[in-house]
This record gives sequence, structure tokens and C-alpha cells, in this order.
Amino acid sequence: MNLEVFKEVVRLLKEHDEKVNAAYKLNIDLINFCDPVTTAVGHLIGSLYGKEGKETFDWWCYEKNWGTRKDLEMRNHDGELLCDTIEDLHQWLEDMAVWDYDLPKRMSDEERQAILRGMFE
Repeated sequence: MNLEVFKEVVRLLKEHDEKVNAAYKLNIDLINFCDPVTTAVGHLIGSLYGKEGKETFDWWCYEKNWGTRKDLEMRNHDGELLCDTIEDLHQWLEDMAVWDYDLPKRMSDEERQAILRGMFE
């Protein structure tokens, strides 16, 4: 994905996230309506950049707060700072891209119930 498109995808995701959070502060929970969109984008990122790429993308967006948290860093073995800016993130994803992403396996109702039973036994 070229950098311009990547930046626009991230900008739109951030804007979407901000709107969902603003609604939540007004006691309007939109997660069930918005989760499919976020999941679809996550699948696309995973299909382009692999499992580790998706995890890094998610970390940068949600844990590193769209790159604004300077207390969270990603460094290589030589101590070089990685993924500090959106340009760094894009370059790292492009350089490290692998095609090992598969759709998560959906659990059956029976599997979910078994997990819930195990939690409360």
C-alpha cells in the first residue's frame, strides 16, 4: 500500500475511533454497530502485512494512541527506534510484510458455552 493511501486509512480509522469514543462519553454505546468495520479493516491490514504486522498496526493505533504516546517505543535489536511516526510504521510494515494471516476461527455456540462453564466452575 502506498504511503498516501496508508495515511488516509489511518486518518479515517482515527476519526471513526474518536466519534465512537465521543458517543460513548454521552452513554451511547456503538461498539456492536462499529465493530464489523474495525474488524474488516483489521483483516485487510492482516492480509497485507501478516499477523505480526496487524499486531504492530493495532499496537500503534490503539496502545500508542495513533503514535502520540512517546512513553511506548518499539526498538530493534540494535536499539534503533522503530514505528515512532506513521511514516516509520508504514515503512516497517512494508519491509516486514509476510502473508501468514488467516481469518480467526469462529467458535461454535457449544464451544463458547464450554468456555463459559469452565470460567464459573
